[in-house]
Amino acid sequence: MKKDTYFIISAVVISLVASLTLSSCGSSDAEVVSINLPAPDEECCNAEETFLAYTFLNNGYLKEIVTLRDTIDNKYALRAYSRGGKLHVGYNDIYFALTKIATQGFVRDFKITEIAPLMTMTEKNMYHSTPTATESVLYDETFPAVQHAWISFVMASDAAGFWELAYKATTQNRSVTHEKSKIEVAPNATEQEWLKSFKYQNVTYHLSLVNPQEFQTGVNAIYAYVTEQNADKAKPWQVTNTEFVIELTPTMPDMGDHSSPDNQPLTRQESGIYEGQLNLTMTGLWNLHLVVKDKEGNIVAGGENDDSGYSNLYWSIIL
Repeated sequence: MKKDTYFIISAVVISLVASLTLSSCGSSDAEVVSINLPAPDEECCNAEETFLAYTFLNNGYLKEIVTLRDTIDNKYALRAYSRGGKLHVGYNDIYFALTKIATQGFVRDFKITEIAPLMTMTEKNMYHSTPTATESVLYDETFPAVQHAWISFVMASDAAGFWELAYKATTQNRSVTHEKSKIEVAPNATEQEWLKSFKYQNVTYHLSLVNPQEFQTGVNAIYAYVTEQNADKAKPWQVTNTEFVIELTPTMPDMGDHSSPDNQPLTRQESGIYEGQLNLTMTGLWNLHLVVKDKEGNIVAGGENDDSGYSNLYWSIIL
């Protein structure tokens, strides 16, 4: 949900909450959806915060990942959500919400930690993890009841292996360890590669492109995470403290490999995410060629070119 919609919601929330229902606009036969507004409770959100959390988690594109449900001391119920309730190869946002079972009120203060995805390679009897946030952060100050994390899967579930996910949830000095539960990870869309790796000083790093399906024609903010593979491959691959600069050159392979102006390198932000600027001048298939440099400007990956004459290290997206 975008920032400018918060003010619209705040303006109408009083009248909506007064009726304890929501109605869709433009129809006399609008569907009425009840929102449970619990009595005042120090642990739970107020009416406006409840409205915001409810509308965000029921915005039409988020769905619950049912296998990740859990409870804390039979007092709190935890739910996890993703786009369409599904997971795929590459970057995935995951949102968590905690409610009081007795009142269904959204709990403000809770935390998800020890997030641990694990792939079991059944034919090889091997295990490995994937790039991931290991603990959640507040999604937005406007949503005190929504926690956010992410996982970038290196491969899909198939006959040769399956994914499981474990985590720990804590609130009010109470906690539960959610044991590994099976999750399905689908292949990514054809011709799109949102996760690439390189090796530097005997460490394998992964470049996870964040939500390229949200790009539009014109100038876009582009985000990515750089993680390093754990020496024990079965343990989560976390955001690295090693700092890089990622130079970016987009080209269209189906249009003579033409590029675009006004692109800016991805640089590390205080939160650990990398941010840059990407200009996509038209729709179609784009290769986002990457040259990774250390802080001194030395090329550590992407220094070799492919047949197009650009770096052979690239993400591919379809706009």
